[in-house]
Amino acid sequence: MNRQDLFEHHQLLTDRAFEIMQAKNNDYAGSKGDVPFANFQRCEAMGVCTTEQGFLVRIIDKVSRLSTFAQDGKLLVANEGYEDAILDIINYCVLMSAYIKGKQEKTLTDSNPS
Repeated sequence: MNRQDLFEHHQLLTDRAFEIMQAKNNDYAGSKGDVPFANFQRCEAMGVCTTEQGFLVRIIDKVSRLSTFAQDGKLLVANEGYEDAILDIINYCVLMSAYIKGKQEKTLTDSNPS
């Protein structure tokens, strides 16, 4: 694989990740889209952990699957290969970044009312 192949692979993965994000966010957070982090915020609402920790738990789940793949060279769940775990990690990282950014922006807005 050369650099151009790498960049094309990156674009393909991120395009697929975006499509998955759109579909799964509808399924997990509702079709209205007004609370895109709802499924992650539920763990905080239930007193399990912070929303940020909820993102990390899901990321670690996927890292665990990739660790098994790296060790065994295969995964046993049908229709969920290593690339699915990678795409999920991409999306969880984007979601966490957006959640933290929104939280920081709200803090700034709340501390500097116009």
